[in-house]
Amino acid sequence: MKYYKISEVSKLTGVPTETIRYWEKKGLIKPDRKFGNRRFYTYKTIKKIIEIVESKEKLKIKSSKTIKEELKEILKILKNIQ
Repeated sequence: MKYYKISEVSKLTGVPTETIRYWEKKGLIKPDRKFGNRRFYTYKTIKKIIEIVESKEKLKIKSSKTIKEELKEILKILKNIQ
């Protein structure tokens, strides 16, 4: 199994590292902890990040919505995916 660092995941997905950490804090994604308790991501986690991004795009979120409202909508979509 290949592991990716957060910087690699950011480059692959186009999602800033700060956003990836935020999504982790909110429980949307869960990286593996390896090699001195550092975050490492698998293909499965990268796929989930891509699904979040695609779901967000599908929602056509208006700029007036808050981050909290966006996260609630993303969580609803993720529950339907699982």
